[in-house]
Amino acid sequence: MTSGGNVDVAFDHEPVGDYAGDPTDSTPKTPGRNGTVETSEFDNDTTRQRNWGNETVETIEGIFDGAVSYSFDLVDPWFLNQVFGQPPTAGGESEAPYSYTWEFVSNEMQSARWYLGADLVNGYAERALHGVVFTEMEISISIGDPVRVSLSGFYATEVPNTQFTPSSQPTADGTPLIFHGGSIEIPTSTEIVRPQSGTLSVSTGARPQREWAREPVAAVIGNPEPTLNLTSIVMDTDLLELGLGASDGPATSVDGAADGELAFQSPGANALRFPMEGITHSTYGWNNIGNAEEDLTDDNELVIDRLTAVAETASAEAK
Repeated sequence: MTSGGNVDVAFDHEPVGDYAGDPTDSTPKTPGRNGTVETSEFDNDTTRQRNWGNETVETIEGIFDGAVSYSFDLVDPWFLNQVFGQPPTAGGESEAPYSYTWEFVSNEMQSARWYLGADLVNGYAERALHGVVFTEMEISISIGDPVRVSLSGFYATEVPNTQFTPSSQPTADGTPLIFHGGSIEIPTSTEIVRPQSGTLSVSTGARPQREWAREPVAAVIGNPEPTLNLTSIVMDTDLLELGLGASDGPATSVDGAADGELAFQSPGANALRFPMEGITHSTYGWNNIGNAEEDLTDDNELVIDRLTAVAETASAEAK
């Protein structure tokens, strides 16, 4: 019996402007450590055909619809190309750490090719997923754990192989980003001093574009919608006042009341920051009122107008 853990997982970027095109990238990557692939399925969109009777005489296929989802401990940032839709801009440093900045593309998205391989009882099998683009990303941080990433999206087509395309399982560069390297500032330069957990969620609105063919021919971004759910021990009323828009009660408008930054640092050289512009509370609340066995915490659901990502790595070239 084949174990679900007896697998290889890697990806390559496909060329910008060539959806599902053959990668020219010579550096296969793996997104992180302790990873799982939750979904890797396709739907043939079948339709039964009946000849004026109750029995099916033929079943025909419609569109090819591939779906993927992964989760892993965060080490390297290069999967962000398929979230923001384009490669990062290099910071131009002459020595490490080198910085790379991602901003959301405004049209077609860069796709990737993911290789899922398994050493089966009767030989090796690989599913090469072409045209992978992510519609949802969650980055979660909590006390005691590495930073965790969840991705979900779609792909254009897949090709079965009898060997692993990258030849061997790639390794992640550096040390995983972890909770004790995390920080959250709202507004910028004002640190939330006792955060407990946080989840940055990004819906890209990405969708496949189709023509009169089974497989999609492009992927385009929609309206990116970043949000941050943050829980912290209540030390002051700063976040309460931010949610209200004023110190004396609800303001007429609290839209885009603050900027901020969510940041992660590994014990090594890797770092990843998410500058946030136009932070507005959607909801705010207190937990554990009257419970002496628990800390008084607040729950903050924050809507973000504009999000970018900035990574620092030891690599002189984006991968």
